Amino acid sequence: MRDNLGRFLQDAAWNDHRYLILKNGRELGGLVSARELHLLENAKSRSMEFKALQIAEEMMRWRIIREGLEKHRRESEVGE
Repeated sequence: MRDNLGRFLQDAAWNDHRYLILKNGRELGGLVSARELHLLENAKSRSMEFKALQIAEEMMRWRIIREGLEKHRRESEVGE
């Protein structure tokens, strides 16, 4: 691999080839073009933003439920 690293880098950059780097049969990393790396980073960022939106929506639903329960409790205390 070390002797041919330049060839692999050029192949990844110009031909969009991907390489999986192994050591003793275990996956260590990969080699992709810079363009593909940026696409992967953007996809991860969008995924994290979507997850944050989902969490915010869930928190909003729980807040609405909690406020409804508190209102019901206050109204039932007044009626006693």
